[in-house]
Amino acid sequence: MRWLKRLLVGLLALLMLAMTAAYLTPLDTYVPEVERALSEQLHEPVSIQHLRIAALPLPHLELQGVHLGGQEGIAARSVNVEPDLPALLTGEAVMRRILVQDGTASLAQVRKLVDLFSNAPATAQGAAVRELQLSGMSLLTTGMTFGPIECKLEFARAGELERAWFAMDGQKITAVLLPLPERHFSVKAQAHSWAPPLFPQFPLDDLQVEGVLGEQDFTAQKFAATLRGIRMAGSGKVEFSDGWRVQAALTQIDAPLEQVMALLEKPVELTGAISAKGALSGKADTLAALKDHFWFSGEVLVSRATARIAADLRHPLKFDQIRARVAAQPEHLELNALEARLYGGKLSGTMSINRKDAMLAAEIAVNGIAMQSLVEALTNEVLFTGSMDGAAKFSMRLDAFERFPENLQLAGNFHLRNGILTKVDLAQAASSLGGAGTAKGATRFDDLTGLLTVDASGYHFKNLKIASGSLNAEGRVDISPALQLGGMLDTNVKGTAGLVSMPMVVSGTLNKPVVRPSGSALAGAAVGTAILGPGLGTAIGVKVGGFLNKLFGRKDDDKNSNKDAVPQPPTKK
Repeated sequence: MRWLKRLLVGLLALLMLAMTAAYLTPLDTYVPEVERALSEQLHEPVSIQHLRIAALPLPHLELQGVHLGGQEGIAARSVNVEPDLPALLTGEAVMRRILVQDGTASLAQVRKLVDLFSNAPATAQGAAVRELQLSGMSLLTTGMTFGPIECKLEFARAGELERAWFAMDGQKITAVLLPLPERHFSVKAQAHSWAPPLFPQFPLDDLQVEGVLGEQDFTAQKFAATLRGIRMAGSGKVEFSDGWRVQAALTQIDAPLEQVMALLEKPVELTGAISAKGALSGKADTLAALKDHFWFSGEVLVSRATARIAADLRHPLKFDQIRARVAAQPEHLELNALEARLYGGKLSGTMSINRKDAMLAAEIAVNGIAMQSLVEALTNEVLFTGSMDGAAKFSMRLDAFERFPENLQLAGNFHLRNGILTKVDLAQAASSLGGAGTAKGATRFDDLTGLLTVDASGYHFKNLKIASGSLNAEGRVDISPALQLGGMLDTNVKGTAGLVSMPMVVSGTLNKPVVRPSGSALAGAAVGTAILGPGLGTAIGVKVGGFLNKLFGRKDDDKNSNKDAVPQPPTKK
């Protein structure tokens, strides 16, 4: 037995020497012949820098610095060709595996290789290939680079493709392809914690896709995706024969509004839940340009939403529900059939957003809105309450929320019912001819109508008409951005010694309003009292003073209306 051991050791030593000799033997002289053979086999030009034989992990031929195809072909640091030794012993030319490592590969060239290996019979190929692998390769397509990718193509004995497996970004996304008739493939893909190259700012938490890949398109029979709490599902189709075209039917989109605004990188503070369904489409010459050419049309429902339109406001706007038909283009967003439930009433109309200049424009009508809560969302001081109907057109710069209401342009009409003018008793103020100050309290009214405009100089209420059981009044009131009040009211207090149309000056601030008889009315009352005595003389004097004020203008009374206003700091020059 000792002699047998010595023989085995000797044979092992001879084998090691042979392998070492083969490893060290220069093979570059065979490069032209190998290039020619591979070019005939693959029907593409092939160039190789070096050849060598490696023994580990299994004996294989290593081609270094390989380029296959034209300018948009496959370039690899190395290509390892591993023969199937048992098959070789039986006289079959079978490659167990071809491994292409570290380089770039065009999508068109990979498709050519797949077609070549899967469609040509094994006898026509000269050598059958069982497995083709790509490792550390970047996949190139028009305008985009994907990778590094891992790929494994498995072929049957007859040469046809049995299965293809792809992975990218450390297997964060994987796909399995199975061949179908007419050169189509069924596809199942999944991704976890993966950022698509087209949208790196939108990392996917999870993605599941099932579909069919053709030569010029991919049909997603169903897909589901989740990113940062936003869930969507549907089906679609991607065409890439001449440019890129995407069409998708979104059957479900559910998301927290906070996450949507965070993804859009908008400073608007919104909360609530949004759901949508509709059609998504896009078209571009290149895959990279596709992200800027998407359109969406569908229905959107927002529930339990709040919106804080300026940081210094005490309360956010609150919406119970918002429904709209949405048409979104790259530079434009339209909301039609808009309906919102808020503060016990309803808002309806249309709205559009121009993304290029960040401008929102809308035309709305409101019915039954409880004004106290709404006014509290716009200002810290409530000047009036009641249930409001009305209509308005407005526009607003979305990139200047901190300048509200200076960034708002609004014109509309309103009708308030069964409300209160807080902080002032108009009946008492109109009855006070002493002119010493304002009357504290409140004024209840049955109806309050007027026109409202909002611009950089503040809120402007015109054609005001107030009707209640004790008085009627009409006039105008302005509120500056600093919440200063200014304006005129003509009041008729019923049952007050015949006083008719007492002109009242509005001044002060929203927090401390001042309403008093105008200077002309006080002067007329004094003259009438002196000539005709109190009572009738006073009433006639007030009426004459008011008539003269209307005839010659209100400049003096406007000056008086500002004497109680909060002084403004000087403007910088």
